[in-house]
Amino acid sequence: MFTILALNLGGTSAKAAVYEDDKCAVSATIDYFPDDVLAGCPGKIQLERKKKYFSQWFDSINLNIEDIDAFAVRLGGMFYGGDGGTFLIEGDIRKQVDKSYDPGKPLKHATRLTMALVDELQKDLEVKRPSFATDPSSINQYLPETRITGCPLFAKLNSFHALSHRAVARKAAEEIGKTYETANIIVVHMGGGISIGAHAKGRVIDVNDSTGVGEGPFSTDRAGTVPSGQVMKLCYSGKYTEKEAHNLLVGESGLKGYLGTDDLREVEKRIDNGDEYAELILRALAYQIAREVGACYATLCGEVDVIVMTAGMAKSERLFNMIKARVDKIAPMLRYTGDYENEALALGAYRVLSGKETPAVYQGEGNHVQVYAT
Repeated sequence: MFTILALNLGGTSAKAAVYEDDKCAVSATIDYFPDDVLAGCPGKIQLERKKKYFSQWFDSINLNIEDIDAFAVRLGGMFYGGDGGTFLIEGDIRKQVDKSYDPGKPLKHATRLTMALVDELQKDLEVKRPSFATDPSSINQYLPETRITGCPLFAKLNSFHALSHRAVARKAAEEIGKTYETANIIVVHMGGGISIGAHAKGRVIDVNDSTGVGEGPFSTDRAGTVPSGQVMKLCYSGKYTEKEAHNLLVGESGLKGYLGTDDLREVEKRIDNGDEYAELILRALAYQIAREVGACYATLCGEVDVIVMTAGMAKSERLFNMIKARVDKIAPMLRYTGDYENEALALGAYRVLSGKETPAVYQGEGNHVQVYAT
């Protein structure tokens, strides 16, 4: 039996789980104290604080680090994911991941601390445990024609919630009596960022860049696709620095930009109280998501087995029904509102450890541009 520790670090909390083979033995969301949510704090201080949180959790569940056989970690887009799968984090791939962490500088995202934390947790072990990362956000299986942006100077970036996508796609395929490798599936991940992808028999052949400066629907605080000419004028207006313009598109747009809140529950309360403008903005969000689903339908040549919706905003009955009204003629719709990332990480590691799957082959970085999807 393999004991696997899944680690998924976020900015305000961490999600962790211990798996015995393919079964979850215990899981937890580890909330940080407000004083420990320090965006400008150097990595080495963040490392000390994160280690403290995990050490306390280990004590609470009577877990000794020497009992762990492997770590299953979420590494976002820190390395080029190629066709995806589960990667053993060693050699060249580890060198690439290490470039994303500088102990003396603030973290761009909490995941960049992950491997330093793994090293710290097992520093006293004589035999170090392997670490595995499944389906990073930098998977790139695009059709050749989808890579063309319209201007030779610009590349279509590959950054989306690949781990979540494939986890729920596998569940949906099983639910309709198929396998992921034999089904055509449209996955709609609706969280802080929204990514909508066309999965063709195990390959994600097109998906929008969900970072907020790419394309696709707006989200809770990200702009998604916006008129390029107007953006160009804004950037040359002299009113914004590059950083300010970026923060406007990623952090101050979407629901937050229109309504002053990035909380969908608050938006729905306003609608219940008769706020017609809030209802308009939510209808626009549903419309943009449905339009992207329709684009995926075209990408899959009209052959879609199921549409899957997941992540936080999928919990909204109102939003789900608004989208369903526009797209349910395309294919049956399923909804998974839980958190499946730790499960996907642990099961990926288990498949490799048990010999059911060979590790993915790291192809090097090539022309991969590092971006991060959350």
